[in-house]
Amino acid sequence: MANPTLDALHAIDATDHAGAWAIVREAELVVPAVVENPRDPGSGKFLVLPHKDMQLVVAFTATSRIGGFATRTRRHLKLTGAELAAGVPAGHAIVLDPGHDDGRVFLPEVIAADAAQQ
Repeated sequence: MANPTLDALHAIDATDHAGAWAIVREAELVVPAVVENPRDPGSGKFLVLPHKDMQLVVAFTATSRIGGFATRTRRHLKLTGAELAAGVPAGHAIVLDPGHDDGRVFLPEVIAADAAQQ
């Protein structure tokens, strides 16, 4: 199955975090979460992985890329990157497609800089 978000990201250099976020901001992501009200992402918790001194909110470019992460939550939400960024706790990063060679991490600074421009 085609994955236009992933295809677009492959064209962006791994060091161009702002350029990659510009694509992800508009893309529909699959976000594993435990929520009380599926229509309100703020009513629950996103799947968060600790990594060194960071907290990473997990998201995927497609349900086919979730793999074993599906067993950690009961649901997943479909949100744009911008919607996800608006709902993550301050200071958290977003890890896109963890467990895949082409996964990416968007640090809080990249997300905050983009939000300031919007």
